[in-house]
Amino acid sequence: MKCIFVKLGVALVTFTLGVSLTTIYSLYYLPDAVLPDVAKIEAHYSCFPGLSLRAVKATTQTEYDLYSSYLKVMNEVPLASLVDEDESYRFLWLRTFHRPVMVHVWRAGDRYFTVVKRLKGRGGYAPGTFDLYWARSLSEDDWDAFTMQLEDSQYWQMPTRDNRIRPQDGAQWIMEGYREGRYHIVDRQSPDDGAYRDACLYLLRQSGLLAEIPANEVY
Repeated sequence: MKCIFVKLGVALVTFTLGVSLTTIYSLYYLPDAVLPDVAKIEAHYSCFPGLSLRAVKATTQTEYDLYSSYLKVMNEVPLASLVDEDESYRFLWLRTFHRPVMVHVWRAGDRYFTVVKRLKGRGGYAPGTFDLYWARSLSEDDWDAFTMQLEDSQYWQMPTRDNRIRPQDGAQWIMEGYREGRYHIVDRQSPDDGAYRDACLYLLRQSGLLAEIPANEVY
């Protein structure tokens, strides 16, 4: 019986020593375990406030005088005067030989809206009178998709003017933005393919107008 206890004691000591040695070896001699790569999700870079200017909620005109005649006919007021809008964007599309179009989207709290207006005149000539006017709510997904495209274009960091020489008979793609008390406007003549043009076209597509406009009239 005494022999059995001795053998059990030796076995226990041997087992304990083996476990200890294995632990020590794994800590100091085995290479680090190779863990699977984990995808890094980078935070989307925000270009705001960029080149925007501080704006006061007031009735003063902030748009270019060159385009104010179109906005007045459309019964539009400066974005900074719209006290019920927390964030808003207004796209004015003035094609020299085709009807002026305006798409206005905004956020009020957690609600989203859009207004579409079109005039009977020509963007390079007289504004004309109302041809189309409607308003509806906008889904949060549509709002997020549009603002993400604006971020991709670095809208808030874009200079207001592009000094490159463009054809005389083109179209002005004018995007105004109001956010967190700041105002910005970008004016491009027949912009090249890219994120800014895509953001403008997204609003036109959501308005339903783009589907009825021939490709040669999108310039």
